[in-house]
Amino acid sequence: MKARKRIEKATGITQFDITGDIIPKVGAGGVTFVNILADFEYVLTNTLLDRNIHKVIDHTLDNEHLYLTLKTCNNEFKIEIDIFTGKICSMVCEQGYRGKLLNGFGIGSRISEIIKADSNFGFDLDHSFFVRSPFDGLVIYAPVELVDKIYNATIEGKVIPDFKIETIEILSMDFAKEYFNDTLFIE
Repeated sequence: MKARKRIEKATGITQFDITGDIIPKVGAGGVTFVNILADFEYVLTNTLLDRNIHKVIDHTLDNEHLYLTLKTCNNEFKIEIDIFTGKICSMVCEQGYRGKLLNGFGIGSRISEIIKADSNFGFDLDHSFFVRSPFDGLVIYAPVELVDKIYNATIEGKVIPDFKIETIEILSMDFAKEYFNDTLFIE
């Protein structure tokens, strides 16, 4: 009973804002990279204690890589948290996410529009996704069936195939520097 009362008094993030701006280096979905695992204690413990509770945020644990994934029930938005540090590593916006980047682009926008609006935006050959240079944590994924065509067009200096954006990810800069330092950060 004491545990239940403690959980009912817990505060923190209880839902994601799928209309929130997508801001590289800062966050999305009403969450920032300053947030930590403890900010989601209410969501995690309430679903453990009360199986009949209406879930707004679902969670899964990747036992292999030790990441906790918190996501909306329709997969519009998810975050990955490193279990060891408690820090958010990445935030992913997918179909149904209505928030936009600061330049007005978002899920459903065409990649050609973003490239036209931002000359520092392009396809990264090492990782097969689109990034801005200098790298700011923003990653846009091409549909799997177009990756090889985009890769070849980039190498040959041709116009890349256009597509509607379905997935935008922002990486924590600490995480990106640890795992992509040799490829995404050029000094």
